[in-house]
Amino acid sequence: MKKLWNYVGRFSLVHVVTYSVIALVFLTFQESLSAYDRVALDFFQPYNWPGFMEILKQAFRGGVYALIIYPFYKNIVRDERGWLILFAALWGLGFLGYVEPVPGSIEGLIYTKTTLSEHFVVIIAGAVQVYFFIYLFLSWERWSEDRRKITN
Repeated sequence: MKKLWNYVGRFSLVHVVTYSVIALVFLTFQESLSAYDRVALDFFQPYNWPGFMEILKQAFRGGVYALIIYPFYKNIVRDERGWLILFAALWGLGFLGYVEPVPGSIEGLIYTKTTLSEHFVVIIAGAVQVYFFIYLFLSWERWSEDRRKITN
């Protein structure tokens, strides 16, 4: 059980870090857009400045994602193409898993009057966040597994 909670903690921490970095970049980019080109982005706020409550919310979201992904842990960490499984799972959760219509989600595409460019920007930001997450998380997990093998 301790191994599971350590994994959830690492997953959540990396999720919070990657969200925070992408949020800062995305919000800086968003502010450079004209007011007309960012109406839905301002209204729906797909990314928020990483304050205490946002970090807490993202830590919780990362923990939930970690629990969803945990049954596939060995396939993801040990398989050469595990990154692809993780990308499909995390990006799919972001794109298909939202139950509210926000830019960058399938619900948002169907039910909002958000422009395609606004959806595209959020989808790309989500994909970059997931790639960044995968790089950091899998590097950490593979390094940890290698250290465990050496010490055992």
